[in-house]
Amino acid sequence: MILESTLRQQLTSPDAGGFHVYAEGWDFTLATEKKDSLSCALNELTLGKNAPIKENLRAWATRIAATATGLMEPLRVIEVDTSLSRAILRSEAPTLKNGKAFYYELLLTRSARTLATLRRYVGQYGEKREPVTFVLTHDAIAKLVADIVGAN
Repeated sequence: MILESTLRQQLTSPDAGGFHVYAEGWDFTLATEKKDSLSCALNELTLGKNAPIKENLRAWATRIAATATGLMEPLRVIEVDTSLSRAILRSEAPTLKNGKAFYYELLLTRSARTLATLRRYVGQYGEKREPVTFVLTHDAIAKLVADIVGAN
C-alpha cells in the first residue's frame, strides 16, 4: 500500500511536529507533540478523502471496531447517525487512573467527503472532558490507518 509506505517514511523522518501526507486519494494529518524513531505523542490523527467511501457508514464503523487492534483499548460503535452521516466509536473499556477515565474517540463522517478523526480524552462523570496526548508506535499508527482505509 502506497499510503502505508509514504506514512512510514514520514514517521521515521527526524523532523519534529506533525505532518500531512497525501496518497491513494487519502489525506493523512498527524498532529504530534513529540516524535522519535519508534513512536509519536499525538494530539490527533485525521484521515480524509474527497469522496464517499465504498462502505455504508454502519459497515465502516463496525469493520473498524472489529479490526482496529493497535490502540490500548478496543473500540466499539457508540452511535451511527445516518441523517448526519456520522458515527462515533469509543474505547470499549476506558482506562481508569486517579478516578478519571481515559478513552479514545474515533469520529467518522461519510458524505461527499469522508473523514476519520481519532483523539484521546480524559473525563470524569458529570465534568467536561478534555483532550489529552496519547502515544502510539509507528507500527500501531500504520495498522490503524490500514484498518480505517480498508479496501476503500
